[in-house]
Amino acid sequence: MSIMAGFIIVVAEQIGLFWKKINPHPFGVYGASQVGKTTLHHQLRTRGDVPQIVDRTVGLEKAKRKTIKIDGDQHTIKTADVGGETLYWGEWLQDMKKRKVQYIIFMIDDRHMNKHYDIEQQLCWSFLVDTICSPYWDMINKRNRKHRKDYPIAVGLWANKFDLWKDTYQYSEINKHPIFASFESGMEKLNDRGIPCYKYLVSAKSNSEMVYRGIATMIEDY
Repeated sequence: MSIMAGFIIVVAEQIGLFWKKINPHPFGVYGASQVGKTTLHHQLRTRGDVPQIVDRTVGLEKAKRKTIKIDGDQHTIKTADVGGETLYWGEWLQDMKKRKVQYIIFMIDDRHMNKHYDIEQQLCWSFLVDTICSPYWDMINKRNRKHRKDYPIAVGLWANKFDLWKDTYQYSEINKHPIFASFESGMEKLNDRGIPCYKYLVSAKSNSEMVYRGIATMIEDY
């Protein structure tokens, strides 16, 4: 390889890195209250063991850039923390529409496994799936038709706090883990709409490797 050819390759790589940095992938992180959304944002911002978070997120916060580095590759993403209570679900819609979110992470934990009467997560999931699949943006007193770019490229169903319940349930592979059973119909609906949906086990608080690999996989596979 000549010196000039090597120089061109290096320049091309630097341009590629610069392009990724100034054009971050818009990620949307949603889910019920206290599933670990804020913890995930902290993990993405500062890699390492995240301290216990007590205060709940109120409303929709400003989206911020985060850099993901793993296996020698680098990605820049942009996420916004948002509350999980019912009164904030409209903020999810606003976030998806305004930022044209390409990748969605819906976070759950195992509360529905040991408290069968607790269906908050399933209700959140149904709302999100219906919002994604709808051909319209149903805003307050306004209804706008969606365009092709308004639909996400992929949706990840992330079962968080894996470190707390990993030995509680029996499973042979991730796709057959019982924690996802209550969300299967929504995943099928997304797949029928042409939006791939995948399952992932993660410990956002203590395992940065799982978090970063999950983000990179979404970007690289979809």
